[in-house]
Amino acid sequence: MGYDTSFHPVDLPLIERRLLPYLAGHGDDDGIDDLIARAVGIRRNRFRAKAWALGVLEHTADDESLGFETRLHLWGRPFLIVGDGPEQITEAMVRYLAASEEEVDTIALEMIGRLDPALPGKVRPDTDGQLPGDAAIAHGLAHPLRILRGAALALRAGTPVVRHPSDGRELDAARLLTREVPFTVLEFAAALLPGWMSRGYTWPTRLCAEAGLAAEGFTAPTALDGLLRAEFPGLTWPEPPATIVGNYSVGGLVPASATGGARAHLARQQGRLTCDPVDLRKIDEALGVAGRLGVAFCEATEVYSGLEGNLN
Repeated sequence: MGYDTSFHPVDLPLIERRLLPYLAGHGDDDGIDDLIARAVGIRRNRFRAKAWALGVLEHTADDESLGFETRLHLWGRPFLIVGDGPEQITEAMVRYLAASEEEVDTIALEMIGRLDPALPGKVRPDTDGQLPGDAAIAHGLAHPLRILRGAALALRAGTPVVRHPSDGRELDAARLLTREVPFTVLEFAAALLPGWMSRGYTWPTRLCAEAGLAAEGFTAPTALDGLLRAEFPGLTWPEPPATIVGNYSVGGLVPASATGGARAHLARQQGRLTCDPVDLRKIDEALGVAGRLGVAFCEATEVYSGLEGNLN
């Protein structure tokens, strides 16, 4: 069984103030439409930045001297970011997140110029891929959230099932709420604040366990469904482990206050962790950016998929 692993800065206040109340059935059905619209724009920015990254890959395939590391600049960091250290990477991420589609080209060309000042004039963005329209992107983002909200509303009304909006199937509302919320919430949060891509058994809690080390700072991801646990205490809620246990899984979560300590711990123990240096760098960068932004960190699987073209 393979894993598309990822490392995420996570905006827990956004999840706790906007997403979880919505899933719990509070507010209006269109109560997160502003977040969905923002996520659609960011999806387009991600796609355009990766088109430039693929263009660089095509141009530099036989020239390693330029320093374009595909596992870092294409299949690793979000968007297309060339730079060192959390400060530079965070600054580039913030610019991409706020950019118009036209401004994405400007930022991407600046990044390409950091590899080689002559390169921007030689590279063109890849044109093979194509995104669906905004309405289709919005539907894909909103659909899982609306099903979970429907489950919560059904339970509040005393109904044990909710109908799938596409095909009318009856779904167990309690099972949906107690099993699907953490991954669904993280996946949507990552649409607003993208994480790092990896592949395989590279998540930090596993690396620590294999080395016989404590995963300092990592906790179970109960913050991702905490409000629902509180508002539906009669449901049988599983106790999630503080590590990844399968595909489409959320693992250990580091609160915002602990990201610096977790990052320092992993850096001190780097020599004992059995992992490719590029993947260790991705973990370090994601934790560093989380620290710069003042947000939490989480490990997960199947949020992204290089094979399916679902990039960060």
